[in-house]
Order: sequence, then structure tokens, then C-alpha cells
Amino acid sequence: MKWGHLILGLVLILLIWTAYVAYALATASPEIRASWGYVDEKTTEIWVEGKLSKPLLIPLKVENLSLSFMGIEVARGARFDYGATKRGVGMVLVMDNEKLVRSLVAYLKNDQTGEARIHLKGSLLWAVPLNLNVKQTVHEDILSKLNFTVESREVAGGLVKSPALVGTTFEWAGERDGKAILMAHLKLHNPNGFPVPVGNASFEVYANGVKVMEGKTLKTVVIPAKGYATLNVEVYIDENALPGVWATHVKNGEVSMVKGDLYLDATLLGVNYRIKLVSYERKVETNILGTINEMLESG
Repeated sequence: MKWGHLILGLVLILLIWTAYVAYALATASPEIRASWGYVDEKTTEIWVEGKLSKPLLIPLKVENLSLSFMGIEVARGARFDYGATKRGVGMVLVMDNEKLVRSLVAYLKNDQTGEARIHLKGSLLWAVPLNLNVKQTVHEDILSKLNFTVESREVAGGLVKSPALVGTTFEWAGERDGKAILMAHLKLHNPNGFPVPVGNASFEVYANGVKVMEGKTLKTVVIPAKGYATLNVEVYIDENALPGVWATHVKNGEVSMVKGDLYLDATLLGVNYRIKLVSYERKVETNILGTINEMLESG
């Protein structure tokens, strides 16, 4: 065999392979979906699986795969399954739950606006560098889901009425001693024809049976007759309890049951009452996995 024929044959094979790769990349139509994997208090696994319409026949190496939120790397790739002659591809991201809590605190601190980023670094054909970044802005109002109201009710045999809670808003107030701090503004209405002093409020919130919040008033306020006033309650979030609550939240399909009780002291016609103003139970749902899948689809 002449060397010219051998070289020509190799060139033809390379051209055919290159044409196939170009065709495969153009028509691969990848279907990529993420799902939750193993979850405990320390880590959360995200399984990402993809299927191509045809094998790519391209050697691919992944050196680093990470997921960041609020600039904090919360997950890193632990396994990458790919074969040049296979249609399926899979990977596992392992999330650090404590770092996730830190990123969520940063999210609240940043007025519930942040950025999620998926970064992939590797190489094609053993030499061609691969560097992929997919970013998505996240703006889900978590604090608004904690808003609650309660109607006034009769006290002392119907002679007087308790204050009504007509609205609740929360805002970020900092961190102290391993606890995130929110300020709850309780807008109260006094249905009585005389002023009502209120204060000494205590506030507790449980998520999936675990105490995650507690609060106290900063000072007493007086609600004018037939009028309104705002009672401020400093709320402390136990960051150490959140990894376990997060694990349960994911296991429940991103659904948590939140329970809360709010007590306050009110002086009605000179008599002090300890009133259970609010006792509520609410389902809180998120769509974090849906956001990740949107990022994968847009990428």
C-alpha cells in the first residue's frame, strides 16, 4: 500500500467523522432534566440526566461542575457518566446544606433577589477547552408567604373586643449570634371605642415540626379608639435548625407545613389580657428544581 493512499484514507475518515459530529451536534436535541436524589441534614443530591437523539462520538472530560447561588458555591459535581458512543449522559451534584443556608440568608439580605449559576469546565477531544456558564436571576418573595391576618373576637363576655391583625410585613434586619433577624411589622386595628395598649408579644414559628423562628416586641404601643397602630416584633431565625428543615422540605416535594402562634398582652377597660392573637398553619411551596430545569433548558 502506498503512503499516499493511506494518508488519503485517513483524511477521508477524518472528514466523514467531522461531518458526522457536526450533524450530531446540530440535530442532537438533548433532553436534560434534574431531579432530587439522596437527601439528609448535611447534603442534598441533585441528579441530572440527559438523552441525545444520537451518540456524539466526541471524547468529553469534565473537570469541574458546580452550582452557585448568591456567589456561594452550594453544590459540586460528584459523578459524570458519559460515553462517546452512548446516547445517555448523567451527573450527580452534591449540595452542602449549610452553604445553602448561608446563600439563602444572603438572598434575604439582598432584598430577595439573587443569581444562580451553573459552571461546567472540561475539555473536548482531550485538548479543546470547554467552559460553560449558565446564569439565571431568582426573585421569589419568600417573606410574603409568611403574611397572616386575624379578625377581632369578643373578650370578657362580649363587653370588649380584641385587636384585629389586618396585615403583616417582614423585612431583613441583620444577623446576631448565629441567628438571622427579621423585623415583623404587625398592623393592628382597635374596634373598641377606647384606646388599647398592646405589647409583650411573643412569636414562634415551626416548620415541619421544628422550631425555626421566635420573636419579641421592642416596645408597647397604644392603638387609638377605632384606629390603627403597628407593633414591631424582632424575629430570630435559627440558622442551625434550617439544614434539617430543608432536608424535610425536599423529601416532601418542596412542600413544608408552617405553624405559628402569636401572643400579646392587651389592656381592655383597665384589665390585662394575654391574648392568643394568631394560631395558623400554612403550606409553603417552592419550585427550586423547576428553576434549575429552566436554566438547563435555556442553556
